[in-house]
Parts: sequence; C-alpha cells; structure tokens
Amino acid sequence: MLATAETIDWGLKLFGIPPLWKETQGEGIKVGVLDTGIALEHPDLQPAILEARDFTRSPSAAYDAQGHGTHVSGIIAARRNAHGIVGVAPESKIISAKVLNDEGVGTSQDIVAGIQWAVEKGADILSMSLGSSEPDEEIHQALLLAISKGIFVITAAGNEGPDLDTVGYPAGFPEMVAVGSIDRRKRLSQFSSRGRQVDVVAPGDEITSCYPPRSYATLSGTSMATPFISGVVALALVKHRKMGGKTPLRTQQDLIEHLCRTSADAGPAGFDPLYGCGIVDPNKLIQGVKS
Repeated sequence: MLATAETIDWGLKLFGIPPLWKETQGEGIKVGVLDTGIALEHPDLQPAILEARDFTRSPSAAYDAQGHGTHVSGIIAARRNAHGIVGVAPESKIISAKVLNDEGVGTSQDIVAGIQWAVEKGADILSMSLGSSEPDEEIHQALLLAISKGIFVITAAGNEGPDLDTVGYPAGFPEMVAVGSIDRRKRLSQFSSRGRQVDVVAPGDEITSCYPPRSYATLSGTSMATPFISGVVALALVKHRKMGGKTPLRTQQDLIEHLCRTSADAGPAGFDPLYGCGIVDPNKLIQGVKS
C-alpha cells in the first residue's frame, strides 16, 4: 500500500481517538518498543524516535529489516504530518530496543538487556508485541523490576486462538496487561489467544501502519492490538500528569483496574477468557483520570 494523504485507520476512527487529540496527543511520554527495530528514516516515524539500539548483533543494527517493529511503532506514534498514517499518540516518543533479529526471533538474554536499557532511558511504557509458549523467569523478573519503578508494561496475548488457555508469555504473567484482538465489527479475532490472563481487547485485525523502509502495510495480530493500548495509555498518562493529584494511574495494578473499570463488556457477562474485562474504551479511560 502507498499512502499519499494522511490516513486515520479504522481502529482510531471507531474508537474515537481523533477527538481526544484536542486534549492529549501523548506529548512527553516515552514508549519503549521491544521488537525487531524500527525504520529509522520513515517519514512518519523519524521525528518520533528518541533512541534506537540493537541487542541482537544484527548486520542491519537498529534498523528494522523484518517490518514488525516499524508497524508496531507506527500504531503508537506515527506523526500527524499530512502524509501516510497517524498513530494513537502522535506526539509520544519511541525508544526502540531491537530484541528480535531480522528473522523475528530473540533470546531471553537479548530481551532482558533491551528491557533494562529501555528502563534506563526513561521509558514510561514498555510495549511488547512478542511472546513464547513457555514462561521465562529472567524476563519476568526484569519486567517486575520495571513495574516497581512505575513503568507500565503492555503485552500481546498471542495469536494461538481459538482454543482456550493459549495466552503466551510474558502476557501470561499475572502482573502484565495482556491484550487480545478484535476486528472492525468489535468481534474477537479468530486468531486471538484466549485465557484467564487476558485483561482487555483492542483493534488488531487488518491494521494499516508504517513499514520499512518508507512504506505502509496492513497486518493482523495481537501484536497490533498491543500498541493500540500502549498509545491509549500514553494519552491517559498525559492527562494524569497535567492534572496531578491522586489518579488511577500510578502503578501497573492501577492501570489494570482502570482498564477493567472503563472497558465495555463483551462476550459472556462480566470477566471472561475471551475478551477479558472487555473492549477498551479510550474516552472513558482518559476521562476517568481525575485528580
């Protein structure tokens, strides 16, 4: 796909993101994206990149030769520049930790190193559209340390649906925000992993975003739903910082509870292993941040 005029993807339209930009665009929020790197010269992303580093010893260094990390980053922070696409939080900044190599594979040591670096660089949010069927305690401990420092961690539930009990890791750890995917009819995506660990669902089906080197692509997965939530949390954090006082967004547990309290119930009544607490409601989430 070649985008010649600024495009607002269906998820942003359906969930009322553009009107929220009058109040918050994610300004000042740093999102650590742990993925396959980022297209460093992409016109929609270049102004958003605060830091970029490779932990995989890739011949392409921090550049994204695979595409996944660029797509994820665009969903969060693609700029409003009258060209291409727009991200959920178009004034947020990206700290890109390349922890998956050019084939999209990463080791636990590289992921832990990327987490630690993103924390050192001042990330407010860690967005992790990656996963494994097996838990890794080193990654778990690195994320718990990040959470203890007041950083919010958003993770992809996985694409192993429609069977139950298919949530991968790190999303499967109870402390994480685990994100599932819905389509434009607000129905759970067939591929979206199910399980009691799912907290919330967001648009992840046929999402158009940035792609290397300076292009655009339409992809599907909980990998796409996760940065949507990361972007919404960036918008909410701006509101939190503007208003100050005691708000619901001081800790990871606050965020999980706030997401559950403001989401729209879907599927079986109440919490369920398909939609978790429900479908994210960005307006309620952001307007619910009160001093």
